[in-house]
Amino acid sequence: MGAHSGSGFRILLGALFGLALAGCVDSSREPEQPRPAPPPPPAAGSDDEEEEEVEEEEEFTSLNMLTNLVDAVIVPNYVALADATSAFADDDGRLAGYCEAIGTDTEDAARTEVQDAWRDAMTAVQTTEMHVFGPVADNGEALRKRILSYADAPLSTCGVDISVVLAGDEGFDIQSRSLNQRGYGAIEYLLFNDDLTHTCAPQVPATADWNELEEIERRLKRCDLARVIATDAADAAATVADRWEPDGGDYRATFLDPETTGEALQHLTDGIFAMDLLVKDRKLGIPTGIHDDCSNTACPELVESPYARNSFANIGTNAASFKTLFEGGEGLGFDDFIVNEEFAEVADRFAANTQDIIDYLEDIDASLYDQVIAIEDDDRGTECLNAFAGPDLRAELSACTLVGLVKRVTDDLKIDFVTIVGVALPGGAQTDND
Repeated sequence: MGAHSGSGFRILLGALFGLALAGCVDSSREPEQPRPAPPPPPAAGSDDEEEEEVEEEEEFTSLNMLTNLVDAVIVPNYVALADATSAFADDDGRLAGYCEAIGTDTEDAARTEVQDAWRDAMTAVQTTEMHVFGPVADNGEALRKRILSYADAPLSTCGVDISVVLAGDEGFDIQSRSLNQRGYGAIEYLLFNDDLTHTCAPQVPATADWNELEEIERRLKRCDLARVIATDAADAAATVADRWEPDGGDYRATFLDPETTGEALQHLTDGIFAMDLLVKDRKLGIPTGIHDDCSNTACPELVESPYARNSFANIGTNAASFKTLFEGGEGLGFDDFIVNEEFAEVADRFAANTQDIIDYLEDIDASLYDQVIAIEDDDRGTECLNAFAGPDLRAELSACTLVGLVKRVTDDLKIDFVTIVGVALPGGAQTDND
């Protein structure tokens, strides 16, 4: 395979790119290359006492690929999310245990345990951030935002502080609160932030007396709200998983309808483009000041997970999830699609560049939040831009280097991937050098 390579390949794809964007996605699209014939069945009447089983290689079709991704990756991810968030919210879980330990000799140990449990649950949350479509995206992504709202808007810490106070009132309903005051971002604030002072303006009546309360009482109230939010997030995750299942909403059957394969490819493409819009831009480019949406040298207030310093762990999970979706786990994935279209070198480049991101993250010591603060306080914006532009040099500002490494993957998504697969760029994705 590999009939096209180097600059000639890129020129060919550049010419095709405009056509790919201009045309509609064919709902019945399959690769146009001839399908390999399945291997013949084993010959009957073998003299060997033990016959070796011949494993037939699955024929590549878009539908077969989508079926594997749903059954081996996407649905298991949502089931794992439902299980993890349910365990975290359970009355016998570590969160409940921490609340009970507040004010006792075991409080510090219990807090460490619940923070570790939060990180474990966050891994399940971040895994699903790479395939946001279908039930989790319905109604303005309401279910997604109940679990984690970072992709939509920064956390309203004042709103969370007000909820802490109101949660003690009879009739308090967490679903009456804004989505940017809920989910695992809010739980992080409640469990990891050592500063018990509220973040609201002095004229906000709900929090007027908060700072005068005893520290133990404030920790207890924060923990009580964390339990309420955790239950709400677990309910949302369970709803998402149920809507995919055949005995629930059976979105699986809708997604895998052979008559709408092209639409399914587009939905899945929209999901994995989170690598560009969410990871490269929102999680990295904007906080570091590389993306134009940050008008200052850097924007530390937009860092994900600033209290737990879990940003790079989240991005590592995102990258690993993207890689699994792209490669199909043990079955058919987009790499097989691209190889079947005779662009094996593109599939190899995706695999190598994504692995570079994962490997690089393992060697980063300073948190994203601390690096962004350094960029802002020490006026290191130019240094950051240089690290972004030359990621092979592995600069001191590793967060900025990381943006450049992620960009290599997303550049291939924006041109090579959409052209070969025959899908359109999702809204908001750009083809320039952002």
